[in-house]
Amino acid sequence: MIERADPASAEQASESARLAKKSAAAFEAAETSVDPSVKAEKLEAAQAYAAESALAAAYTHLQRAVGVIAVSLPLVLAAGNRLLFGGEFQGSISAYYHTDMGDYFVGSLFALAVFFLSYNYRPLPKFKLDNLLSTLASVAAVCVAFFPTASDAAAASGGEKVVSTVHLVWAGVLFALLAVFSLFLFTKTGDAEIMTAEKKRRNVVYRACGGIIVGSMLLVVVSNVVKPPSSWHSLFWLETIAVVAFGASWLVKGGFLGILADRTPS
Repeated sequence: MIERADPASAEQASESARLAKKSAAAFEAAETSVDPSVKAEKLEAAQAYAAESALAAAYTHLQRAVGVIAVSLPLVLAAGNRLLFGGEFQGSISAYYHTDMGDYFVGSLFALAVFFLSYNYRPLPKFKLDNLLSTLASVAAVCVAFFPTASDAAAASGGEKVVSTVHLVWAGVLFALLAVFSLFLFTKTGDAEIMTAEKKRRNVVYRACGGIIVGSMLLVVVSNVVKPPSSWHSLFWLETIAVVAFGASWLVKGGFLGILADRTPS
């Protein structure tokens, strides 16, 4: 959120490099200055730039880590449950809560929750909506973990059905917010005249990922009405598509492997 020209961007890697160069320049200016007051001013600025650069770099690594967690979550749950514990393939991602991979499922949700809380590491007044939505997403992720889906919907007791319903509501909120992030927050740019070519390409990816999330959730609703054969595991696959799209958008946002990242200014 440091780059005001691209307020919701995750081009923190290039931002970190830019701040590091400013810090180095300020230190050099301080060393060559003979005026004590100027030297002190430049040193203070250099230290501030260095701190901001380190924070931006740390934020980037966090983005990438959570993106990897999201993209790999369905595969890790399904493969881990089968290969490590000989478990059966589950009908949804949430159903893995009741398997030996349940701890990994819950841990991943809490990792997402922590990330959403740190989404705006440099809060600015104009980003109040961003802060509110990211905090709500954090709450939703925690609630999805705390209120598990029923292990057997048909045989669930009254209490289990209530908990499962709460889970479903918060899962819907979470997926809706993930779509909002990709479609509206990630694509924002303060000044369209200075939008880079890479940013325009990233926006195409963000909108595509957001559209995929929305489309997947609509198909979940259709699936609940049509009720395809359980052997299709349609809910699991639709959730997987949505989660992978979310993770992909965050990986691009974090400049993972330099994918569509802005060129570092010279």
